[in-house]
Parts: sequence; structure tokens; C-alpha cells
Amino acid sequence: MSVDSAIPSPSPRRWFGLRPVALLELLLFFGVALGLDGWLGAGLRFDGVQPHPFWIPVLLLAIQYGTNEGVLAALVASAALRLGNMPGAGIDQDLYDHLFTLTREPILWLVAAVLFGELRMRQLREREGLRAGLAAARQEAEAITRSYRALKSVKESLETRVAGQLRTVFTLYQAAKSIDHLDEGEVMLGVADLVRTVMKPEKFSLFLLNNDVLESVTNEGWDDDVDSYARWFDSGTPLFQTVIGRQRQLCVTRLDDERILAGEGVLAGPLISSDTGEVLGMVKIESLGFTDLSVNTVENFRILCEWIGTAMAKARQYRTANEQRVFTDDALYSSSYIGRQAEFLALLGRRMGFETTAITIRPSGLSRLSVGQRADLAAAIGAAVRGSLRDTDLACDFGQQGASFGVILAGTPLDGAKQVEAKLERAVRQALPSALAGIPIAFVTRRVDPPAPVAGQSVAGQRIGEGAG
Repeated sequence: MSVDSAIPSPSPRRWFGLRPVALLELLLFFGVALGLDGWLGAGLRFDGVQPHPFWIPVLLLAIQYGTNEGVLAALVASAALRLGNMPGAGIDQDLYDHLFTLTREPILWLVAAVLFGELRMRQLREREGLRAGLAAARQEAEAITRSYRALKSVKESLETRVAGQLRTVFTLYQAAKSIDHLDEGEVMLGVADLVRTVMKPEKFSLFLLNNDVLESVTNEGWDDDVDSYARWFDSGTPLFQTVIGRQRQLCVTRLDDERILAGEGVLAGPLISSDTGEVLGMVKIESLGFTDLSVNTVENFRILCEWIGTAMAKARQYRTANEQRVFTDDALYSSSYIGRQAEFLALLGRRMGFETTAITIRPSGLSRLSVGQRADLAAAIGAAVRGSLRDTDLACDFGQQGASFGVILAGTPLDGAKQVEAKLERAVRQALPSALAGIPIAFVTRRVDPPAPVAGQSVAGQRIGEGAG
């Protein structure tokens, strides 16, 4: 519906309150009528003809245009009839009869013009009222239509935003699960997905604290040919002192922070564990969309840094606790503990004159097995190892997630260990489920030697680990 259709049509042009077309019609009609009267008639202006032809313009103009044009037509008709055409009174007529004869048609024309003209005027007024009401109704309809379209647009926008938020929440949940691990490597792999989901950056990097240096371990979106971002920050740099020393978040929108960042990025925040307060590193966003940088973004970045820091701190705590524990979940000795015990037994054996040997059990083809099959395999090997041990033997897990097991045989020479190996192999084969009976399993027996220890780990433990690998 167009706007023009809702606007009332403009009033016709008028001369002295009369329509020009009505004047033109009067001139044409009386010009033709008087011309025919003078050419074909007796020049009496159709006097005595009933009904008189001059009724035609009076009635038509009154009915077509209203009172003003009808009265004008009556006056013109009266003038055309009587000007220069005054008949004399008859012998049997008095003055009143003669005046009635002269004024009968003009009076009737005036009365008819006023009567039909007013009826037409009332119709025109009603029509104008209807037009005004229609125009108002159309305007209201257009206003309602515009309001409906605006409301529909807002509704669709809200629906899209709600759907986007639901997708964002689901995506954020999936990304959060990627760092909900106890293994540091898995946490590191999930950090990138979490940062991309929450911040949607174009370029970002992850730095970990190594003594007094921040070292880059992950960077995404960097172009080595164009970007020249620093890959490490020592304790003397303003960025290190602010983010790590003062544990303060930096944002390029603040003037002081912009000087500290020195073109190295848009946001930078410390990775702080909410449980211990330990600072582990820094997340730095080098490039971010202009519309994506807002107050909410800065707050989300702060929460993100705390989230990542807490997850990494828990993974480190788990690693430390795992290294110090004696038994694994399968009631086997842990690799860290068995390494120290094997070194001690090897040194004791050299002094007391006995040998210490180790049997390594390593299945192959694990990548083709499902998670459940790998768990069944590890459980079967662990049960067989525990069931075949002597009182002085030590069963252990070499820490490769069920991929390698071993037995430390104290006071057992290599020949005796070979016999134990054969017995152990039969027990393992019998304990395997039927679906895993054909899987290759390697059994390796070797002597544990006690050379000089290497810093950070006993050599005996290293040698056992090599056998496991």
C-alpha cells in the first residue's frame, strides 16, 4: 500500500467558488441551444416548449457539482430565456398572472437547483468524510504494518541471538571439556580451542613461565613473514613485570597498558590458579575484530585466563602426585616408584652378590583396538602378572597407559628370569579374552645394571623404561 493512496485527493480548482468545467459546460450548452433556436426556431428561446430544454443544464449541473453550479445554471437559463424575450400580457391576464407566466420557469429552476444541489452537496460531504476516514484507516493500517514488521524483525533478531547463544553455550561447553583433563598435554591441546571459542581472536599466543622467562608454546594466526611478535619475555621487560609480577591484565584501550604492550597485542592476561594463586604463564591476543573488543570481552578474557590457569595448575598437581605415588589404579607399582626400587636392588645386589633382572611385557597393535578392548587387555595382563608373582617379585606399570608392564625379579639370575618369563607368558595368554587372543605381545628379559645415576632420574629406572619402549 503506497503512501500516496492514503492521502485524500486535492480539492478541484475553483473560480469564485465555481468549477471552471461547469462554466465551460454552460457556455457550450447555451451557445448550441441559442444557436439552434435562432437557426431552426422562431427566436423565442423555446418559450412554450414543455418541458423546457433549459432544464437540462440546471438539473445536470446541480446533480453533478452541487448548489453553486446549479444556481448559476438556473440564473443563466433565466437570463437566456427572458433577456430580450419579454412577451406581453394577454387580454385575459391580470398583472399577477402575467408575472407568474414570466417567472414560473426561473423560479422552478432555482428551487430545483437548490434542492438537488444541496442533496449533491450532502453526498459530497459524506464522500469527503468517507475519504478522510479511509485515509486515516490506511494510515493506521500502514502504521500497524510498520509496527508489525519492526516487531517481527526484533523477534527474529532475538530468536537468532538466542539460538546463537545456545550454540555458543554448547560450543563453550565442548571447548571447556577439552581442558577438563589431568594430563598437561591434553590441557595444552584444549587451550587453543577454548580461546578460539570464547574470544574469537584473529591471532593469539600462549606463554608458559620457565623460571624467570615467559616462553611461547602456542601461537595461532601468526605470519612469520609479516608479524614480528616476541616469542619470549624475560623478567626485565615491562610486560613481564606487569602481567606476571603484578598479576594485572593489560588492554590496549587503556593508555598506560598500550605503552606496556608496545605493539605486542591487544589483550594480555596472567594464567593464575584460583585455588593456589600460582602464576603459570600468560595468554596474549595479538589481533581481534574491532567490534569484538568490548567491556564484556575484557571481562571474559579475565575469566578465561583464570580458567586456563586453574586447569593447568590441577594438571601439574596431578602429575606431581602421580610421580610420588607407589601404586597405580591396577594395584601395580608405579613407574617412578619401581625405578627407585630397581636402582636400590641393583646397587644392593652388587654389594651382596646377587643379580636383579626385569621382564618387560609390551603388547603391540593397540591403535587398532577400541578403548574398551584396551582396558580389557590391560586388566587381563595385570591380573596374570599379579597371579604369577613370587613373594619377592615386584609387578609394575611402566606408565604408558596400559601399553607396557613389567616385573622386577630380585635375586634372580638371567637364566631363572627366562623361566619366569615363560611361565608369565603362559599365564598372560590364558588370561586374555577370546577376542584378544591373537594380539602380539612381546616378552623381553634383561639384567638391571647399577651404573652411575643421571640427574633427575635413576639409571635403573631409565633402563627399565627403555625396555618398555
